[in-house]
Amino acid sequence: MVLRWVLQGILTAGLVLIAPLAQAQDDPDTVGWQEAPRVSAIGAQDRLYGKPGARFSLIVWLDPECPYCKLLGKQPEHVVDDSKGRVNLVVRLYPLSFHGPNALLASTTALCVADQSGAAGYYRFLAAWMARTGSNGKGIGNGDGRDDPVAEMAAAAGARDRDKLAGCTTSDKTSARLGAEMNDAERAGIEGTPAIALRDNRVGHSIMVSGAIGEDDMRNGLRLLAQTDDKPAGASGGATR
Repeated sequence: MVLRWVLQGILTAGLVLIAPLAQAQDDPDTVGWQEAPRVSAIGAQDRLYGKPGARFSLIVWLDPECPYCKLLGKQPEHVVDDSKGRVNLVVRLYPLSFHGPNALLASTTALCVADQSGAAGYYRFLAAWMARTGSNGKGIGNGDGRDDPVAEMAAAAGARDRDKLAGCTTSDKTSARLGAEMNDAERAGIEGTPAIALRDNRVGHSIMVSGAIGEDDMRNGLRLLAQTDDKPAGASGGATR
């Protein structure tokens, strides 16, 4: 089954080594940003928050059952909202095997919500799940027993066709989509969640950091990336790409 393969992927995949960003060594505002040459560009499969033509993309990998991901809250969205169209956001899914079936359930449901209600519904559903979950695989509970709390949450996010939702969340096609997203994360060098990358879409240069950093750190990373990429060709001190 594809779901079993998805769970095993984290344990068996090879990880990409990434080098420290050249300018980060003595700068306390860089929080350990590293070069991340294998972060994939934003594509049609991504659920985009913000302006499609933004110069920079903020890419977050999360597990809906990860307590550290929960700490991020709305900070990535705040960075986008305050960027005057220079930054957009993509949240990619990377459910960790030790968080069990609830991490997979939340991830597949989020994809299926997006199928019905677009990126806006996807972000509403993830925010609602992470606000309610007990984290570490505990999930959102069984509600009052009179209805399916996951279906209710999906409907509130815009996925009101329950039959379509049920068929989508249990399909091998959805499992394969999630597996492909996880494989792409592993190629990028993701080892755990949350992981955050910043990509300059103008030149295809990406940097990455692990952990639940704050929005000020994200903004500092964006400044660092812009300063690096705006240097004239051949200038010393720039990052290697």
